[in-house]
Amino acid sequence: MVQYLQLVDDGLDEVTCLRMEARAKLQEQEKVWLEREVEQLTLMQSGTSWGGDLLWSALQPWQVWAFAGLLAVWFMWRKRSHKAEISDEKEKEKQKEEEDETWAYDLRWLLDERIQWPVQDLQTGCNRTMALIDNFRSVIGRALTGTFYPVLQQAIGFGSAFEGWTARGEEVVYHVLIPLSPPLGHTFHLERDNDQQKPGRNFRVRVDLECSCPREHPGVNLLCFLHHPDVVRRRTQQPNLLDSLCTGFFLDVQKIVLWFCVLVRASWRCLPQSRSWHLVLLASTRSCNLRLNNDQESFLIKVLFGVRRHASDIFITSRPRGAQTPSVMWPETYAVAETKFFRHMARQAPQDSSHIKCLQLLACVLAHKDFSIHSVKTIIMHLLNTIPVSRWHRRYFLLQLSDALEQLRLSLEEKHLEHFILGNQRLPEEIRLPQDVRRAKPPNLFHGLVQDPAAHSQAMQAYLDLHHRLARVLAYGQF
Repeated sequence: MVQYLQLVDDGLDEVTCLRMEARAKLQEQEKVWLEREVEQLTLMQSGTSWGGDLLWSALQPWQVWAFAGLLAVWFMWRKRSHKAEISDEKEKEKQKEEEDETWAYDLRWLLDERIQWPVQDLQTGCNRTMALIDNFRSVIGRALTGTFYPVLQQAIGFGSAFEGWTARGEEVVYHVLIPLSPPLGHTFHLERDNDQQKPGRNFRVRVDLECSCPREHPGVNLLCFLHHPDVVRRRTQQPNLLDSLCTGFFLDVQKIVLWFCVLVRASWRCLPQSRSWHLVLLASTRSCNLRLNNDQESFLIKVLFGVRRHASDIFITSRPRGAQTPSVMWPETYAVAETKFFRHMARQAPQDSSHIKCLQLLACVLAHKDFSIHSVKTIIMHLLNTIPVSRWHRRYFLLQLSDALEQLRLSLEEKHLEHFILGNQRLPEEIRLPQDVRRAKPPNLFHGLVQDPAAHSQAMQAYLDLHHRLARVLAYGQF
């Protein structure tokens, strides 16, 4: 097939010139970055630390506004310049409206067409996950009737997939929490672990047998777990919870996980999903990991277990904390509250809000060796909680992206980033916190940078690398 070159008119010449100008601007930008990197490496090799002046000049937010300027030039090919003076006010207003519409269209083009986002239908995956876990819970719940195992409460989806974003290059994992409540004749008491050597806030779940005798006549009821455990065990042919899933007096995470996995394997054929999916249980000591696949697709579900604190949105869960988490330790987690915060903001923010796109872009550009994705997510949550929701409209995308990067720079420079949930007095009312969580002193997520100057220098360099990658994504559309 032969293709003939078409004649180029004046309009297309203008487009070509503007694109060349944009590309030249990017190359000039990259040259400046490389020169700065050489200066930094030279100082570091000569034994010079990150000086205050160098750090300030290297980390100024001018790079972000350079991105905005680059995009403005890039978008100009859609606009025809008006050289003549416009004297009529109506014409000026009309021109401004047209420019606003063009800018909105250009941002839509950038966010929806130019940038190659990860192709994932998260909403379908979330719906499919919750339907599966609900079916498991229903079948298992019927099988456990009349036993003294923990009662499985309504499952809760949480994490990035249920918040509407995901990191690039990673398989989507759908996280689900199944709250546990004590069976008949048992009570749960949460005991705080005050060991300062262990990170975070950790608990143990003490299981006590409950007296079911009349208050005036303790011990008269032969089916009382507290006074006649052997009689109850003989008559019901069922062990109590202390005999089955505890180590000593405390609920054991590993025993809970193994027990649930056995129930999942035994009940799988009773589920309608078994006719179109193949189930594989993946080995884990603190979660039940379900891999489902068929001829077309595959998805992964991580099921965690927890106990709710004081009818709040805070749970102690089976999620590990460190490589050697004791089996009777249940770390406190705030992930459910964070997901609930994102859902609240989705209802409050404009329909065309850019906050998820902003988080998605930063998560995709971020390299794991730089900072934790949760640190960037924490910054976005702080901004969402302080900036009026109307300012998260798509038209302010570049501004909010700049705010997020500037906040990250300041947090790294000061080696301080406050936890979003712990000690936050300004959360929406629908997010319920225990009093000790609400009144706690917010921990510093960048505490490690205070203790390790080398890690701090590396984090500062990683911040500059983040700018490089972000500039390329905005310019070329590819991660």
